[in-house]
Amino acid sequence: MHPRCRFGLNEHKPFLDAHHDHDHGHSHDHRGTDKKLLKIALAITFVTMIAEFVAGFISNSLALISDAIHMFTHSFALIISLAAIIIAAKEAPLSKTFGYYRAEVLAAFINGLTILLSIVWILYEAVERMLHPAAIDIGTAITVATIGLVVNIITGVILMQGDKNNLNLRSAFIHMLSDALSSVAIIIGYVVIYFTQWYFIDVALALLVAFVIGRWAVGILKSSTNTLMESSPLDINEVKTFIEECEEGIIELHDVHIWEITQDMYNMTAHVKIEKRMLQHYEELLRKMNEDLKQRYKIVHTTFQIEWEEE
Repeated sequence: MHPRCRFGLNEHKPFLDAHHDHDHGHSHDHRGTDKKLLKIALAITFVTMIAEFVAGFISNSLALISDAIHMFTHSFALIISLAAIIIAAKEAPLSKTFGYYRAEVLAAFINGLTILLSIVWILYEAVERMLHPAAIDIGTAITVATIGLVVNIITGVILMQGDKNNLNLRSAFIHMLSDALSSVAIIIGYVVIYFTQWYFIDVALALLVAFVIGRWAVGILKSSTNTLMESSPLDINEVKTFIEECEEGIIELHDVHIWEITQDMYNMTAHVKIEKRMLQHYEELLRKMNEDLKQRYKIVHTTFQIEWEEE
């Protein structure tokens, strides 16, 4: 037996009926906690947005009103993530054969797009400042940036308490982290400008932030798109080799399909060619394959079509 094969056949057990593992709850234990954390983060962001709107209108500060609008985009991202978790937890009708789990992946994709839109806004502002340099109210700008930084650090720390592997929650966290990075760049840039009058620093930092945020956004979009397009999250050749070398009596796997419904919920279908002598033991063989695939690759749902080779 191949050294990677740690799960051998138990010859002392009676042959069992083949089964498919439908228990998906293990990978979603964090959903209740994630929902609570998103609600707290949303409340903080929404209250800050309202406060900035009110303060902006009272003081006639365009900077505060602009940041309030920016806070609205974060509130929108958090609402999308929260709604996805609520929808994913709903009991689905029979026609929704895999439930509503993909709602979380779709939310991550939408949030990835909104992060890209924020990059477009940053680049637009950078170009505007290069073409039309203007005096900057350093005090007001730093105050607004500091408010944004504090709020985003608080919400970021809150979201970090959730499931870090959940793509939906990670997209909301990156939203907060990207804005926190923007606030840090603004504060550093304006302090340097105050002492040196080097106004190009503002544009250079904006471009640097756009690049960093862009890499994060591409990662979120790539992961969510792969899931939505049902790309295999695993190396199919590795899985085939593992089964062919580890399971006694299996000749080959072909027509293999592996896809991800949501985080840690992998599905697999395949045609399995076995030796004819194993036909009377195929139920035990299927049970062992399911166990091994679940333990090694987190594949929780399988459908196999058995074929055999004539002796």
